[in-house]
Amino acid sequence: MFSDESKFCISFGYQGPRVWRKRGEAHNPRCLRSSVKFPQSVMVWGAMSSAGVGPLCFLKSKVNAAVYQEVLEHFMLPAADQLYGDADFIFQQDLAPAHSAKASSTWFKDHGIPVLNWPANLPDLNP
Repeated sequence: MFSDESKFCISFGYQGPRVWRKRGEAHNPRCLRSSVKFPQSVMVWGAMSSAGVGPLCFLKSKVNAAVYQEVLEHFMLPAADQLYGDADFIFQQDLAPAHSAKASSTWFKDHGIPVLNWPANLPDLNP
């Protein structure tokens, strides 16, 4: 089973939609679009495997080791139980700071889950 988090922009991003205008309309209010310095976004965690997919978890805060362990406890464990039952599985995660924290490593050891660590920011290497 492998998982990751991703941030999705809810409001339009830094460039926004393109506006077509004619010569002389540069400052016409119809041709202007306000910008957003800090667009609204949502962080989403998900997991999948050859056995199926787990639920999505919408995170309200930045992901640190404590938040990550809550996600594992309340989303990954039930999904793994549903997908694998009593069968063994390996959990794959990237080396993001929350994932590689000592507290997170301890959590996996305490739950008897073997972990395959993966380089951070390389989702295209996932199987």
